[in-house]
Amino acid sequence: MVVKDTSLFVINKYTGPHTCVNPCLNRDHHQLDSNLVATHIKSLIKAQFTLTPAAIQASVMEKWGYQISYKKALDGKHKALRQLFGDFSQSYTELPRLFLGMEQSNPECVVIWKTCEINMSNTEIFQRVFWSFKPSIEGFEHCRPIMSIDGTHLYGKYRGKLLIAMGCDGNNQLFPLAFAITEGENTDSCGWFLACIRNRVTKRMGICVISDRHPGIMAAMSDPHLGWAAPSGYHRICMRHFASNFMTRFKDKVLKNLVCRAALATTVRKFNKHMNTIGRINSEALQWLEAMLVHIWALSHDGGRRYGLMTTNISEVFNSVLKGARSLPVTALVQLTFFRLNGYFVARRELGGNRLASDEQFTPYVDALLKGRVVKAGSMEIVLYDHVKGLFHVKSRRGRTHRVNLHEKNCTCGKTLIYGVPCSHMIAACQHRCVDFRLFVDGHYSNRSYYDTWASLFHPILNEDEWPLYDGPTIVPPASMQRMGSGRPRSTRLHNEMDDREGITSITCGLCKQLGHNRRSCKNRNQL
Repeated sequence: MVVKDTSLFVINKYTGPHTCVNPCLNRDHHQLDSNLVATHIKSLIKAQFTLTPAAIQASVMEKWGYQISYKKALDGKHKALRQLFGDFSQSYTELPRLFLGMEQSNPECVVIWKTCEINMSNTEIFQRVFWSFKPSIEGFEHCRPIMSIDGTHLYGKYRGKLLIAMGCDGNNQLFPLAFAITEGENTDSCGWFLACIRNRVTKRMGICVISDRHPGIMAAMSDPHLGWAAPSGYHRICMRHFASNFMTRFKDKVLKNLVCRAALATTVRKFNKHMNTIGRINSEALQWLEAMLVHIWALSHDGGRRYGLMTTNISEVFNSVLKGARSLPVTALVQLTFFRLNGYFVARRELGGNRLASDEQFTPYVDALLKGRVVKAGSMEIVLYDHVKGLFHVKSRRGRTHRVNLHEKNCTCGKTLIYGVPCSHMIAACQHRCVDFRLFVDGHYSNRSYYDTWASLFHPILNEDEWPLYDGPTIVPPASMQRMGSGRPRSTRLHNEMDDREGITSITCGLCKQLGHNRRSCKNRNQL
């Protein structure tokens, strides 16, 4: 058709094949809104809290054949989370009744609140809450006297810290003991958390608490009024965090590896050897290490308190289990701890029961240790010095000699004291005297102790309409903890060299193919 008063024409209709379609045309659909996306992904979110917007986009493409935007996928996820787990602000108000519902079917759960009064009648501002379940409290009495403390950030609408206390069972598996949601990880909140554990969860003496060098935990452990100062408790430092602090200060991987070797040394001789090497390389680094209390970071000076556990990995493993839940409302987070713990208890109670039924004496972890050490003991030379005290001179295949005293249950290699399991030298001495070396295994490693650790039962939570009524003050979240602005919350993790992964190359720009930047920050972006 010719345009009026011009020599131009317009094509109104073309019946041939189209070869000029713009590949960047919008492939979304206006009726495919975030509400429909939320309805579609509900079941996916329930199964995996960490479902990413990219995965949601792929799921929508697979079902309907449309490519939705990243923002629409994220909005759909947020709506699905609200539909499944409720509103973030309202969850603080509903939290007291949730705990009542849990206590209704699981009596003797420990819940401790700390709130702040405000001018509004019958309303208080949330500050902290601590909880521990009865099966955990009972089971911890059969665990080794070790506790790992760690904290992790919450990433929902409100900021905060989730503090976790973990024990360790006889099979070297994590044992969730207590939790708390606090305003942050500081001296006051750490002291309050440890005081709650000491006053309401366990009175056991001589518990070894392993943590990082957070000033709050350090101060709480040394406070005589909180019940954790020696001999009631013993504080030890996570080797990974200690080595990371060292690396941040001196930035030398060779020295860092030597520090780890010194920390892991089982004898004072080996420890001194590595320390001397550090001193020859860097005298300032040696002075830094010597300024630290050696028994809190070196295994050879530990006295067997930490049972060979050098890190807070057992707490960090559970943190990773809760990773997706940390962006959920607090009611969902608390419920997840309940269901996760029940899953642990069910699976491990069955394992313990099966091993008791088959007359197994020790846990699989210790059986594997003993099996390897028995094989090693078969190639050793043994010389008896005193049959009354059980004093032996044992020579290994490598030519290193050790003194074994069966009466005092020790060996100069240090491993029996450190791990609570007889070393290969002690096993060799026992076999020479026809003594059962299993008598020297710490009682916490027995299958009976393992079963008793996980024997207590969780009971199903009733329907919400059957929960007791809550007649206390209305709990509201503090406005100071609310995240400002929209979008993905900025990470509050303090990154250090532990976050660096070896073997990962630098980022590469997709435009100029150079290292060290991406498309958005490319200086040649306008020229390409």
